[in-house]
Amino acid sequence: MVLRDADPAGLSDAELVEAMVGRAVPPLPQDRKSQETAAAVVELRGVHVAGDRGHAALRQVDLDLYPGELVGVAGVAGSGQRELCEVILGLRKAAAGTVRLAGKALHGQPRQAIAAGAVGVPEDPITDAVVPGLTVLEHLALAGAPRGRRRIGVDWRSAAAAADRRDATARLRMAPRHRVLGELSGGNIQRVVLTRALGEPAALVVAAYPSRGLDIATTRRTQELLIEQRDAGAAVLVVSEDLDELLSISDRIAVLHDGHLAGVVRPAETDRYAIGQLMVGGGWAA
Repeated sequence: MVLRDADPAGLSDAELVEAMVGRAVPPLPQDRKSQETAAAVVELRGVHVAGDRGHAALRQVDLDLYPGELVGVAGVAGSGQRELCEVILGLRKAAAGTVRLAGKALHGQPRQAIAAGAVGVPEDPITDAVVPGLTVLEHLALAGAPRGRRRIGVDWRSAAAAADRRDATARLRMAPRHRVLGELSGGNIQRVVLTRALGEPAALVVAAYPSRGLDIATTRRTQELLIEQRDAGAAVLVVSEDLDELLSISDRIAVLHDGHLAGVVRPAETDRYAIGQLMVGGGWAA
């Protein structure tokens, strides 16, 4: 599509996107899942989590995540999103309350979360996911590299094959395996982190701002991957600042306000205004 003589006011959103990226970007599926009759993958009960400065970042949070559903998380920045993701992945210990993953208590134990099939996309990939000096392949191998025949060292040939499989599945145009990850742009680092997390099936996906720094086409592919994980049976939690994104991909949306769970709504039964009211505390009853 060429826009030389076109009036942008007369073009649809889909036509504008096609002109920008050079190809049509397919719409997201509109079906919504409800799996609340199944056993929850994650159960939070009365969870309090301290923030990095010692204050309570999460307060009395009750939330369940079920297999085969995608839960979006909305909130003003700093409302407890980071702490919510980290306590679910075992990266941060709850100061009070209980966190259960796959039916077992989780006490700030990331190895337990990994063993249960959990994967995460961190809020700040450059700070939280990049090991200085390591290549793209070496970072992908951190997800679980195959051992050599004698179980000593890494079988790098198999690791390269596994990385290629993830890359082919994700289709995010990941940088070549030999590149040093820390030397890449933020968007290319995000592609590698997403490929590592979403290139294979998982039981639990926790993704913080997965579309940050990505172009339109890659953002759509990332959203498709999150939905594919959900459709394959994973419990998926997605934090985003884009309410339109959350409304388009979520089965439920959990809204945080000042560390409290202000409400959980369904996209078909709400709108951006109602979610915004919950985000600023207008709909939360103490």
